[in-house]
Amino acid sequence: MFKPLIRGILAGVAFFLPLFCFAWVAADDLSNANTESPRPFGIQVIDAETGRGVPLIELRTTNGICLVTDNAGWIAFDEPGLVGQRVFFSVEGHGYEFPPDGFGMHGRALVVQAGQTSQLKVKRINIAERLYRITGQGQFHHSQRLEMPSPWRYANLNAQVMGQDSTQAVVLGDRVLWTWGDTNRVSYPLGNFGSSGAWSRLPEKGGLSPSVGIDQQYIRDDAGFSRPLFHNDLKGTVVWMHGLFTLKDKHGQLKAVTHYSVREGLGKESASGLAVFDETQERFLQVNQFPLTTKLFPRGQAFQHQEGGQEYIYFATPYPLIRVPANWDAIFDPKQYEAWTCLKEGSDFEVSQPALERTTAGKLDYAWRKDTAVVDAERQQQLEQAGHLEPGEGWLQTRDVDHGRRVVLHRGSVRWNTYLNRWVMIATEIGGESSNLGEVYFLTSQTIPGRWEQAKNIVTHNKYTFYNPVHHVFLDEAGGKLIYFDGTYTKQFSRTQSPTPRYDYNTIMYRLDLSDQRLNSVILP
Repeated sequence: MFKPLIRGILAGVAFFLPLFCFAWVAADDLSNANTESPRPFGIQVIDAETGRGVPLIELRTTNGICLVTDNAGWIAFDEPGLVGQRVFFSVEGHGYEFPPDGFGMHGRALVVQAGQTSQLKVKRINIAERLYRITGQGQFHHSQRLEMPSPWRYANLNAQVMGQDSTQAVVLGDRVLWTWGDTNRVSYPLGNFGSSGAWSRLPEKGGLSPSVGIDQQYIRDDAGFSRPLFHNDLKGTVVWMHGLFTLKDKHGQLKAVTHYSVREGLGKESASGLAVFDETQERFLQVNQFPLTTKLFPRGQAFQHQEGGQEYIYFATPYPLIRVPANWDAIFDPKQYEAWTCLKEGSDFEVSQPALERTTAGKLDYAWRKDTAVVDAERQQQLEQAGHLEPGEGWLQTRDVDHGRRVVLHRGSVRWNTYLNRWVMIATEIGGESSNLGEVYFLTSQTIPGRWEQAKNIVTHNKYTFYNPVHHVFLDEAGGKLIYFDGTYTKQFSRTQSPTPRYDYNTIMYRLDLSDQRLNSVILP
């Protein structure tokens, strides 16, 4: 009775065994084919002056295939149907130019061969040199596909961060505490809205050279994602940081201090005050709250400077128009903050009826005043447009040295520079010609608050935003001759509809050589 059953089983085995063997052999062949397949065709875009690979350069085929160079300037190209073909690649990038051919086309035709490489040289129009994207994913995406080595420990993903906004950083001991605002994650559109942080070693204390990158170790949660630096349990709220600085507390311990702003979504502020970083918990602990009507508080980028025998902490937005005594008790008291302003002491800012302080001769009277609103470049422009100020009357009269036109600066930083023996400002213009919020300017001053009248464009963006730039003075090289700054690259507030893949909503590092003669117009007396 079992013979028919056995014959059936044997017949089934005989039928399926060849199929199984075929599938196994095919899988094995496929595995071998994958491991032995040639690398993609590699194209590296380099700076014609330095020979360094240039990130954020777009290469586009005649049918619209667009690839963007990674941190090393590479793209990996293996488009089916185009391997073995002579393919034209147009070349375009913010602040860089590829020479045109006889028809005005900025690009070159290359024969795409698997495993081969080619090199294209671009001329840098920017005075500052674009070095690398700091945050986000895929910094060495193409290099990895081409089996090129990466100098970074986390070459393509660090702490699951996909995007990050606006840098503030301070030195604590041998380490740098880096902080950012809203942070995007891999697994869901909503990420970390309680501010993010990371550590890195100073270059002279074992960290990477700033020309290579930043070896950031993120403060992470249990899932490995960038953890909020603030306890933020209220649904629908965000916590933003402003004016991060360091100061010794009453026990002589150096502490990182920041202003915090709790907001309902991106709108109305519900609370603000000062918070101090606890290195053990790796969190900012809220120390106090300021009344929501407080006129003066830390904002922008901070630095210290002594005036009249008193050490102050100044806050640049980008002009250094707010200060507070560098004293532990004073920083927590909003009544101790001062503004360099032309408003009557105690006044708030009103466009329709400004409380302007004038001398008996009718001249605007600027002074450091407590509990008085700031008149920054945008507010000064509003007062001029409303007829309360004559053009040229206000304190801030910044002009583009090459075109002679007025420049309204938005955000930036001020740092002392030992190479120039003067203060330097890196700031973005609002309402620029090439981009609404993407033109970066360099300025100098011998005094604080300074007049900052001459500005030189050092970075340009075409219809794209690059806001909140900050000069990291702890990365300065060659006695301050080489300075490094980063800013947030984003399509927000621009006329661009399509974000740049991988780069959008992330920070990018630039380097500026202060010995460049093109800067002399804003350096020499």
